[in-house]
Amino acid sequence: MQKLGKPISFETAFGTYSAEELIGEGGAGRVYGGRGTDKASVAIKVLPQDKATSDQRRRFKNEIAFLARTKHPNIVAVIDHGVAADGAVVGPFYVMQRHDRNLRERMAAGIKPEEVLPLFGQILDGVEAAHMRGVVHRDLKPENILCDEASNSLAVADFGIASFTDDLLVTLVETGDARRLANFQYAAPEQRTRGGSVGVTADIYSLGLMLNEMFTGLVPHGSEHTGRRRNSLNFSTPSLCR
Repeated sequence: MQKLGKPISFETAFGTYSAEELIGEGGAGRVYGGRGTDKASVAIKVLPQDKATSDQRRRFKNEIAFLARTKHPNIVAVIDHGVAADGAVVGPFYVMQRHDRNLRERMAAGIKPEEVLPLFGQILDGVEAAHMRGVVHRDLKPENILCDEASNSLAVADFGIASFTDDLLVTLVETGDARRLANFQYAAPEQRTRGGSVGVTADIYSLGLMLNEMFTGLVPHGSEHTGRRRNSLNFSTPSLCR
């Protein structure tokens, strides 16, 4: 996290939000941490207009529409949304609950073997809810699973490159055969080659990799098809993961 030299103001028809720090930044936008008018802690995801392609803008609109209409305890919820014109940041944004950390950080701190399946069950519930609405996430990884420590709950986030059925689309997005949108380490084989049809099974593949990592600290394959061990996880591998 990076403290901002000057807070950034985000205004909508329903509220005002002040961003105080930059939580993260990637191809799908920036995420700021801040507070709302009621002083509640929030996270604000922004797609900077000056760096966004038309494809990214369409995807961002679809992401907002899906999250705003989907009410599920294991999928992040949009509290508010609008278009920023602060000067420092210009572009569409949405506001969500601020979570304590992501699953990557939770694994680094250590997860007891008996805690894995109850936590993983929450991830499955969130992904299943998306699939039942015809949405394939296509970028499932620990960084996109958010954790709330007080309630010990997990929520699936970042549907920025998801595939939506026609009835959920706000605007049409076309993905060319040559484009690889997902994070390579958790991508299914069909996402690693040109022209592959990417569906529900790609999400299931990514979920399997995360489950193995939650138990063992290892990703069965990764960059250059090598696993990696988290030293903070120090327990024997359960037989079901061997």
